[in-house]
Parts: sequence; structure tokens; C-alpha cells
Amino acid sequence: MKADEMNMNIAILAALLLLFPCSAVAGYVGVGDKAPAFQATTIDGQKISLDNPKSEKPLFLVFWTTWCPVCEESIPRLKEIYSKYSPKDLTFLAINPGVNDSLRKTQLYVDKYHIPYPVMFDKGGVISKSFGINGVPTIIIVDKNNIVRHRDGIPENIDEVIRSSTPEMSSARLTR
Repeated sequence: MKADEMNMNIAILAALLLLFPCSAVAGYVGVGDKAPAFQATTIDGQKISLDNPKSEKPLFLVFWTTWCPVCEESIPRLKEIYSKYSPKDLTFLAINPGVNDSLRKTQLYVDKYHIPYPVMFDKGGVISKSFGINGVPTIIIVDKNNIVRHRDGIPENIDEVIRSSTPEMSSARLTR
């Protein structure tokens, strides 16, 4: 009986190991992957899209929520990045995935913290799900060829990441 139970447990474990990677990877977009196409309208009506094979500029995406303390702490640094690189060198978009949040809370938060960069409320989490966002904050930087070059927090080496996402900037010296 013990051998039969052990064989059954091994069979179940093997089946789970075969199934788990498929479900864990579904929708996840990592470094080196092509970014999913999307179209978005910011809370102030600006249209932003990633649906061409090539973009004019790299795209800096910030997935965040109003109830996330780390998201709140990162606002000053995000403002610095936005003022330094956008709109000339970078398209910047902050996306609230809509989890336990609302458009009204998002607008109040943007007003409270004087957020200058474009913000959208992803009702239903369509864009967030297409990128496989499981937690906030998540920063994704997409190069001009729509390839993800960074996925994590705010990169310490932001100049290098942006430079590598924009080939013509690779010879230019960017400073922090």
C-alpha cells in the first residue's frame, strides 16, 4: 500500500509540474519578449498606443495603485525620470490596473500628488493582464522595436537602460 501511495503521489506531482509552468508563464511578458500591442486613453483624454512594429521612442510603463505605499514612495523618482526624458526621449505612461481601485480614486491621487505624467485607469485590467502584472509597482521599459528591455522596479542604471532602448542615443552621454 505504501508503494502504491508513493507512486500515486509522484504521478500527481509530475502532473502538477507539467501544468504549473504553463499557467505561470501564460500572459507573462519578460525581458527580451515582444510587448503586447495595446491602445490606451489617459484619464485626461490623451491617446497612447503600442501597436506598430516599431515606435518612435522607448516606452516607460509604470503599473501602480493608489493603495500601494511603495508606489507612493516612488513618485518623486518617477517625476524626475519623466521630467528628464519625456517627451523628447521617452513615452511615459502610468497604468493603474484597477485592482481594488477606481477611476475616481485614481484621479484624486493624481491631483493630490501633482503627478505630471500621463496616467490611465485600466478598467478590467486588460493591459495589465496582457503584460502579466501580478504586483505593483512594476516598471516595464519597451525599446523602439517593441522588445521589453527592463521589468522590475525603477532601474538604478536608468540612463543605460534608456540608452540601450534607443540606438541613436547609445553614443550620447546621458546624466542622472
